[in-house]
Amino acid sequence: MTKKPSDVLSRMKAAATREKPVSTASEAAIEEIPVAPTAPSEVASPLPPPPRVRRVRYTLDLEPEQHKNLKRFALEADADASEVMRALLALLHTDTAVRNAVLTAISKN
Repeated sequence: MTKKPSDVLSRMKAAATREKPVSTASEAAIEEIPVAPTAPSEVASPLPPPPRVRRVRYTLDLEPEQHKNLKRFALEADADASEVMRALLALLHTDTAVRNAVLTAISKN
């Protein structure tokens, strides 16, 4: 199936403005769906969008053996090494036993 240049252009414009392109098939389907009227008191006020949270890159130097162990664990867990590290940081923040174990480990260095 080949696409017309005008279709590609309209999809590019929609992507640039972050809008979903509307196809004629979906327009026809929308027109056929009956919409029940709502009373003004039933209409909910729109909620503000949640704040966008961007990740921050953090570089960590590891010993070769630590890196190998991290990669092996992530592979066995079917996860990325970054996911493993984020989970460990979450545990450090929420689990007092993990927090105390880390404090003990770093005080020995």
